Amino acid sequence: MKAVTLITSCRRNGNSKKIVDRLTIGIEDAGGSNEVLFLDDYNIHCCTGCGKCKQGGGCVLNDDLNELLDKIRASDYFIFSAPIYFGDLAGQSKMFLDRMGSAGSDPELEMKEKKTAIVLTHFSDTINDFVIENTHRGIVTANFKVNKIIDVGGLLGKQFTEDELEGYEDIGYELEDYEIIPHKLDLINNTVDDSL
Repeated sequence: MKAVTLITSCRRNGNSKKIVDRLTIGIEDAGGSNEVLFLDDYNIHCCTGCGKCKQGGGCVLNDDLNELLDKIRASDYFIFSAPIYFGDLAGQSKMFLDRMGSAGSDPELEMKEKKTAIVLTHFSDTINDFVIENTHRGIVTANFKVNKIIDVGGLLGKQFTEDELEGYEDIGYELEDYEIIPHKLDLINNTVDDSL
């Protein structure tokens, strides 16, 4: 499996990266690879709401979005990692989801049946279910098929234990094997929290 991970956090060595590093070990142990990308390395503008993507051909804005989408499209599996700030998806993460939706308007550009994991990190112990559901909806807009949601909270001042980090390696090893999660989420059975 050739995976591509997009870390949308501005903290290059933060909690998201620690989790993704361990997912990568699991993916590699299963014989795959994981290219880790940082949204900060790309020049991506906000959606202007012009609607031209609805006519096909993708987004018409002249920035790095299409280059990034091409990398994701060329992979077998996509991991979207985003921080939660003040109870909702961080602005830069939402901006990417808004723009990524342009690929869903053209059958040649959409991410047909590409399995995807969502990694959400936050300081609070829990987040509103709506945040998870809305992030899931944003991902499936371009025809991704979410099969794993990793919701990791309670991170304010937290140090991961080695057992917790090894748990993420196990998830990485099995990423392709998880069942597709329907749009209406079963949060009890398909969400992993930091207690692994």
